[in-house]
Formats: sequence, structure tokens, C-alpha cells
Amino acid sequence: MTNNTKATSFVLGTALAIVVCYFITPEIVFASAGQVQAKLTNAANVVKGILTALVVLVGICAALFIIIKRMPSADDPHEKNEVFKSVGRVCALVALAAAIIWLLPWLYSLFT
Repeated sequence: MTNNTKATSFVLGTALAIVVCYFITPEIVFASAGQVQAKLTNAANVVKGILTALVVLVGICAALFIIIKRMPSADDPHEKNEVFKSVGRVCALVALAAAIIWLLPWLYSLFT
């Protein structure tokens, strides 16, 4: 072996040893239970907010669809009454879905 290959093997062996020691050595992370609970609560609130936003967005799209679909016959009082009933149902269902999203985890936390 020449000096150049010996030096290269030494450098590669040292680099390999450093990488092996880095990945084998466990990384110790300490966190108190309060910190973990706070992070989980924060994550759950973010998920609930996203679900609520999706429910509201779907409700808005459904209400707009109903209004646009019935717009050509808006002069008819019966049709106008049906539009108000339909949009009212959509609003009630959106409120119910949002309440379920927020109240169901609260009810679960009461019994755990």
C-alpha cells in the first residue's frame, strides 16, 4: 500500500467511526408531562379549528348553490319561502356540525 491509500483509508475509517457513533448514541430528550399535555391540547385545538373551517366552507358553498339554483324563480313567494327554509337548514346543520366538533372532545374529557 502506498502512503496515499493509507491516508485515505484512515480518513474514511475515522469518518465511518464518527458516523456510527453519532447514530448509535441515543439522543436523550427530557420533557415534563405538562409540556407534552400542553402540546397535545394545542394540536387538538388546531385540528378542531381546521375541521370547523371546513364545515363552514362546505356550508357556505351549499347555501350559495341553493340560492343560485333558485334565483331565476325568486319572484314566486313560495319559491322564496323554500329558499329561506333551505338556507336556514344549512345554517342549522353547520352549527350542529361545529358544535359536535367542539363538544365531543369535551364530553370525552369529562369521562377520562
